[in-house]
Amino acid sequence: MKVISQLPRVLHTVTVQPPERVTEMYQERLSVELPLEFYFPLQISAVAPTEDMFRKAEERQKERKEQLEKYCLEHFEQNPQPTRQQLGQLLFDDENKYIYCAVPKSASTPMKRTLLNLRNDSEKFANWNPHTPRLWKHMSEYNISENSKRLQTYFKFLFVREPLHRLLSGYEDKFFGKNRLYTNGFRQLIVKAYRPEDVEDVSTATNNVTFAEFLRFIVTSSNYLTRDDHWRQYEHLCFPCTLKFDFIGHFETLADDVAYVLKKAGFNQRVTFPPFRSSRVLSNFMTYYSQVPREIILRLGEAFRNDFEMFGYPFPGPLKNLLANNTNFPVGGMGS
Repeated sequence: MKVISQLPRVLHTVTVQPPERVTEMYQERLSVELPLEFYFPLQISAVAPTEDMFRKAEERQKERKEQLEKYCLEHFEQNPQPTRQQLGQLLFDDENKYIYCAVPKSASTPMKRTLLNLRNDSEKFANWNPHTPRLWKHMSEYNISENSKRLQTYFKFLFVREPLHRLLSGYEDKFFGKNRLYTNGFRQLIVKAYRPEDVEDVSTATNNVTFAEFLRFIVTSSNYLTRDDHWRQYEHLCFPCTLKFDFIGHFETLADDVAYVLKKAGFNQRVTFPPFRSSRVLSNFMTYYSQVPREIILRLGEAFRNDFEMFGYPFPGPLKNLLANNTNFPVGGMGS
């Protein structure tokens, strides 16, 4: 019987290159440009899906799977496989026979709510936070033999998001929103590392970590073990080269992808995806990134390079014009 320990070693490890090497590697990629609408998801509404929409979604799935397979084949020899303990984001349901890799900041909240509604006892949890751990079965809690059977037979899916937008969404939600208590420890670490004279002023009531400081923290290799799932790379959350997913959704095409995956999994007659609007990240995106040193953005491109390449997101993507044309764009000043 095929078990996880026998699956291919195809997960690419993260190596943070020196700033000058990163600049060299990505300079030629500044010519890559997609329309701005590519990065901004539509509002989810109650509009009924059409056959044409399903056809286009099927075509996108073929392209995304080919992109991921190509990446995995090219990096086959470079990557370790996950341990059982690293499968905490993989949620499964034995009754409905699915495995969902819950990627934070990629519509995981409404998706979890939708999946909860599949359960016979869903009314009991109507007012619960869908991220409550004990609501879910995590593959990290089960042995290799049990997990192997599920991986071979269950419907496996995930949703990803353009990495730069996902990082900003994580920052705004966990450093500014009602969840800012969540990052009190992180804020202590960041302020202590970059502004030790201010460490006594770190407060749960206000945010005093800038976006540039947050990103600097992310790309500092020594901080790897302190990264949180809300900004951890996809390859270390879902292991997409080892666990062959049946469906790859993108946040940028969320409306169509949700309708398609629910139909594909056989859930569309039982549940609907709740109304959903993207966060304020869209309007603030350029404002935030225009304040981040060029060096840090290029190092982000390297640290998250595999995420960009696995799922077909170009780098620097939405920041192309900012990096290429803005002579006032800050350079340096935040090297680790």
